Amino acid sequence: MNKRLSTIVALLLVVATLLSACGAKATPTPTAKPAAPTAAPTVAPTVAPTTPPAKQLRIGYCIPDAANSFLSALTTRVKELFAADGIEVLVASADGDAAKQYNQIENFISMGVDALIVMSVDPVGVISAVEQAKKAGIKVLGVPVDEQGPYDAYMHTDQYQIGVMAAQMACDFINKTYPDAPDKSIEVAIMSTEGAPEMKKRTNGFRTIESCPKAKLVTFVDVPNATITAGVTTGENILTAYPNVKVFLVIGDSGAMGVSQAIRAFAPNALDKYAVFSGDVNPENIPLIKGCQDPYRGAVAIGGGPEDLAQRTYELVKKMVTGQPFPAETLDPLVTIKCEK
Repeated sequence: MNKRLSTIVALLLVVATLLSACGAKATPTPTAKPAAPTAAPTVAPTVAPTTPPAKQLRIGYCIPDAANSFLSALTTRVKELFAADGIEVLVASADGDAAKQYNQIENFISMGVDALIVMSVDPVGVISAVEQAKKAGIKVLGVPVDEQGPYDAYMHTDQYQIGVMAAQMACDFINKTYPDAPDKSIEVAIMSTEGAPEMKKRTNGFRTIESCPKAKLVTFVDVPNATITAGVTTGENILTAYPNVKVFLVIGDSGAMGVSQAIRAFAPNALDKYAVFSGDVNPENIPLIKGCQDPYRGAVAIGGGPEDLAQRTYELVKKMVTGQPFPAETLDPLVTIKCEK
């Protein structure tokens, strides 16, 4: 009986154990959540460093008088050459006034131009202004001066030789046109100036006409601003006071054109007996001179003429403003333009 009871109890324990195992719930293993996708780091777009726009270079060009056709042609061409490089050229005419030119240089300094070209009315009077410009870091070219002085560079020509060459052309005309004239019988007039040192040298060169055997210098008229109008008036006055004058030596192209007009009005039927010779020339008038139909029969082309001189000025000043090596001195050549008949 006890043995049987023990067996029953053991069976009951087994059943209870099995029931307990079936009723227990398995604890699920937590499933790891998939990791959220990691956003790619935001990279700022690469921006090339901006280069500030280059400063426009500016050049101040100081001239004695814009009414001078040679200077007008020269400065116009220089402006064109620099404009092609994006460089601005500002031209200031002193109208023959040294004080006005000094103020113009000071104005250019205040504007902060990069270079100055100075063709002075009074070479001595502008020295302190040039020195101020250099202290401000402005490169300065002097034209025409005999020596470098305060300038960074200078262009010049032999002004006396210009006058000598013009006088020689006049003498050649006299000998050809008046082969039988007695010595000192063909009257000559000089229309020039002795106010500016450089122009005085040109005038002294004109005076070498007195070494021409047939020539007789009868008058000198000082005309600082030899415009066409001044040339007409001066020519008329000379022909009124000295009606036998046949040859005129004139400081520049504009004045020569004016004197030519006066001659055409005075002796329209005898133009071949008259001649005007100039110390410089506007390229527009070269065909007139070479055509031999006008009293304006010869001129000295400085630097080969405004075109060639403008090119040399451009090349020199461009080197000065762009930091390239440049020569301290430039000597301009001289070429005669004359009637080719």
